[in-house]
Amino acid sequence: MTLGHRVFCNDGVYIDQDVNVEDEVRLGPFVRLISGTHEIGGAENRAGDTVTGPVRVGRGSWLGAGVTVLPGVTVGAGCVIAAGAVVTTDCEPNGLYAGVPAVRKRDLPL
Repeated sequence: MTLGHRVFCNDGVYIDQDVNVEDEVRLGPFVRLISGTHEIGGAENRAGDTVTGPVRVGRGSWLGAGVTVLPGVTVGAGCVIAAGAVVTTDCEPNGLYAGVPAVRKRDLPL
């Protein structure tokens, strides 16, 4: 795990291994940055083999309360991720993302 300069982590933030949070990022309460999961296994063991993927949060981004970022995802610099969103794919820089799964709602000014 790597945290940049002036990163703010609110109460209950969970940061897994293989996570890089760049400078000036704000993480709201109960944000989860998760780099590990399981493949779906057979009927006798649905939580199959462990798989991992790095999580990256770009400079200046703000993740609202209860956001979950899943393995292998990069949140681009300058993004806002709305409260409760589940980020399953990469977020391009300077966008507002919301929903489950999170989708880009609009561009943010530079």
